[in-house]
Parts: sequence; structure tokens; C-alpha cells
Amino acid sequence: MPASRESTFHHSADADEDMLSIKSEGDLEPCRSVYFTDQSPSFTIHVTNISDGTISGRVLARVEFDESDEDYGPETAKIGVELDPGESTSGTLDPDIMSYQGHAAIRIDQATVRDSGEDTDYEIRKKSGNRRDRIYTFMVYDRDYYRVNSLWPRYSQYLAAFLSVLIVLVGVIQITMA
Repeated sequence: MPASRESTFHHSADADEDMLSIKSEGDLEPCRSVYFTDQSPSFTIHVTNISDGTISGRVLARVEFDESDEDYGPETAKIGVELDPGESTSGTLDPDIMSYQGHAAIRIDQATVRDSGEDTDYEIRKKSGNRRDRIYTFMVYDRDYYRVNSLWPRYSQYLAAFLSVLIVLVGVIQITMA
């Protein structure tokens, strides 16, 4: 089951003051809680200005796989931000295909919000290095692997439980008839 959380950017002078809120949503197939390697899902990144001033800049979001040795996934969503207080914007991250089986995450580059020199305006500045926040985590499976190693054992357990209840009911009926 995918997990999602909200991440915030802080004012560079006051780390306790949240200025920008970011969260993500995925487009799972109906009745599924995982993504598959043959999918090209779309993730919506929501950015909200929760400060008292106008914020401008951009937010970078990427798909990263824990099994990958690469620092970043090849696809990046660059969401341009020009938000007044209370406004929101959204961008989409459309990876071409899920290239690894296993655990993956939507990660955003960590940034701070700095004064732009004007009274109520701020700008987003990326922190140095490769620091990132996970905002959405999920599992990716090959369809056949998922069916054989997850669905069939689950269905076998349901069948075993049903047959156990049926055997007990037949025994109770036999005892009451005797």
C-alpha cells in the first residue's frame, strides 16, 4: 500500500516557520495497492503557499528506486511556483516506465525559502548536495511475479479457511444428527 506524507519548506532564517507545503498522489489501478513494471503511472505533485508572502521558484520531484545505483531517476517534474498566500498549484510527474521491481519513492529536492529583497516576496532555493525528502512511497512488481508470489498464496489461505469452516460445520451437523 502506498504511503504519502506532506513535506514543508522552511524560511531560511527561521527553521520553525513553514512556508510551502508539498504532497503527492498516485494513480493506482482499480483494486490494486501496487504499481507494475509495465505501467507508466502519473503522479500529481501539489504545492501550496502557507506563508504570508508571495513565493516564487521551482520544485523538483523525481522517482527513485531503492534497488538502483543511480543518484536520481531519469524523469524529473519541474514545477514552476509563483504563488500568493494561500494559493496552490499542481504539476505531474510522468515516468516513462517503472524500470525496477521493488521499493520506489517520489522524492523532492530539499530547499529553503529565502527573502528576495522585497517586503513580502520569497524565493525557493535548493539546498546544496543531494538532500531529498520522500513524499510518496510505493511498491513496483512484475505482474506475473505479483500474481504467483502474492495473490495465489492469499487465495490459497482464503480457500483453506473456508474449507476448515466447512469441515467443522459438517462435523457439527453429524454430531447433532447422531
